[in-house]
Amino acid sequence: MPSAIDMTDHTRDNVALRVTRIEGTDAGLITLRVEGRVVAEAVGVLERECWRSLGEAPKVRMDFSGVTFIDGRGVAMLRRISAERLRVVNCSVFVEHLLYGAGER
Repeated sequence: MPSAIDMTDHTRDNVALRVTRIEGTDAGLITLRVEGRVVAEAVGVLERECWRSLGEAPKVRMDFSGVTFIDGRGVAMLRRISAERLRVVNCSVFVEHLLYGAGER
């Protein structure tokens, strides 16, 4: 059973982001459950969590089921990180369109 081992909250000027780190039974995979808005300073918080997790596991899955919005800085940050090692799952159609455009993933 996965367990949440780390939680980062970033709240400032009505910008709230929660990142919960979940390690499952697969030692090669860390899941980051992301909730809130990936905007402004919260982008840096999420990027640090991504790189920290990628330093500890070969693959990171980001569960975006709780993400309500992502700005251009957030999209650019996710595109910078290797697609082979980082996978965004469970995102809304809106967020998926921002990340991948109208084309295929």
